[in-house]
Amino acid sequence: MQDWIKITLVLCLFGTLREIRPSEPFVTEFLAGEWRNITKEQLNQEIYPVGTYSYLALLVLVFLVTDFLRFKPVIILSGLSGISVYAVLLWTSSVEWLQVSQFLYGLYMATEVAYLTYIYAKVDPDKYPLVSSYTRIAALTGRFLSGVSSQLLTHFNVMNYRDLNYITLVAQILATFWAFWLPPVPYGIYFHRRSSPSPQLDIAHMDKQIAPSSPNKKRKDVTDAAILITRHARIAYTRPKVLVWSALYAVALALFVLAQTNMQILWKTVQGESDSTVAYNGAVEAILTLLGAFGAFIASYCTKALLPAPVAAVQGVAMFVGTYVPNVFASYVGYIVMGMLFHYTITLASAKIASQLTDESCFGLIFGINTLMGTGLQSLLTLILIQTIKLPITAQYFTISGLYLLLASAWLLGWMVHLYKQNKSINVTNQYG
Repeated sequence: MQDWIKITLVLCLFGTLREIRPSEPFVTEFLAGEWRNITKEQLNQEIYPVGTYSYLALLVLVFLVTDFLRFKPVIILSGLSGISVYAVLLWTSSVEWLQVSQFLYGLYMATEVAYLTYIYAKVDPDKYPLVSSYTRIAALTGRFLSGVSSQLLTHFNVMNYRDLNYITLVAQILATFWAFWLPPVPYGIYFHRRSSPSPQLDIAHMDKQIAPSSPNKKRKDVTDAAILITRHARIAYTRPKVLVWSALYAVALALFVLAQTNMQILWKTVQGESDSTVAYNGAVEAILTLLGAFGAFIASYCTKALLPAPVAAVQGVAMFVGTYVPNVFASYVGYIVMGMLFHYTITLASAKIASQLTDESCFGLIFGINTLMGTGLQSLLTLILIQTIKLPITAQYFTISGLYLLLASAWLLGWMVHLYKQNKSINVTNQYG
């Protein structure tokens, strides 16, 4: 068996185990249930925002050190932080410890970047598309199994919402153990490179070897990495298409994660106003995983893809209907539609950005920066809507639906301006050509 296949299989098993978290579809049911008795308002304003802010702060740090530490230690840290999260959830009871668990969850999510970028430092560039697909499928498999198993276990009363955390904890322990089998990465993408860039050289000639015996090698390695990162970012973001699609990527990510974070609180609120007491959160997440994969497939392989403007408009309408109609199944459908179209949009934006990038090492950097920008926007919206204005949960989702419609309008306006300039340029060319 070829080495790249072995590495991909080991990494994919880690990704699948990491995503087996059947407790997540019912985390609000657990925290607001008899085991902790936390109110929905506390979850919305005091607990979940801690995870959002810690994710943003730690993502900056993790983003910088992942390549420097050469990926594997950060992947192991990801598993250890996952173990810590669910140990705290299982064996503590205070609000303060719950906030600690959210901080650890922010670390857990931030370290995911190591799993997503490890493969780019370990296999040849010509294998990138293939191994990227495999790692994505592995993660989706874990999420699908989580949704199905959690729904079946709770529906047939095999486990309660608290017991699901034991399965998640075991999966994180196995994932951490398996991470030790990952082959180490001898060279980073920016730090500890085979060849380090010199400030005086052009990007096309950045492969000059540094003498290993140089006394200032470590300092030079950091300096050259910073120069290369800056150059890659500047070259990428000075391309109008990269800038525009990166903005869409960041905004779409921010709105989806903001909606996803508190969606279970909305469902619980809607259920409290109706006669329905059975939660189908696990089934909803499983369906979303399948349809999200389908949406990503459409965006990846259809040459004539739908424009983001109508897609964002449909997302806004879905969120509005799912919030306005006092029926949890309407909210389920609205969430599924919104999530499926998110996977479509984010994959489309990723493909458009990747088509504009020429350096392989630039790929992970730009998507890391875009993710950071999206997380920053989500944190800002959380601060304004939830912790400053303190909107009720339904008002939050009406606002999110309005922001989707605003995104659709902005993209449509930009597209019309682009067409106008394009037609004007063609007319001028025809007139003077």
